[in-house]
Amino acid sequence: MQFKLAKTYSYWWPVTVRVPDPEDPGKYVEQKLKVLLEPLPQDEVIAAQEESAALTTMRAVTEHGVRHMLRVVQGWDGVVDEHGKHVPFSPELLEQALQHSWFRAAIGKALTESQNGEAPRLGN
Repeated sequence: MQFKLAKTYSYWWPVTVRVPDPEDPGKYVEQKLKVLLEPLPQDEVIAAQEESAALTTMRAVTEHGVRHMLRVVQGWDGVVDEHGKHVPFSPELLEQALQHSWFRAAIGKALTESQNGEAPRLGN
């Protein structure tokens, strides 16, 4: 396949979220979804990293990370509510999900893997 030069790139990427198991204390369950990512241009990434490095509180660092993810994640597939009904993507629902550290960590890992040319890790 030839390299496709585009102004922006978007692609689907698998995400595995390790959520505390409500029925087995101290254990996790894996929940899977796909997200539509549209990474920022390198200049914006560097500017965001420099801005993040200057932040002095955990709240500011976390809010900065959430803003970045809200810009990069453009959609999802495989998200359901507590009754198993499909949950359509919206920036508001993404922001709600990003309030959970395990979801933020999973999105961050997926973004890093996808941008570093790493395949998603399967298994343990």
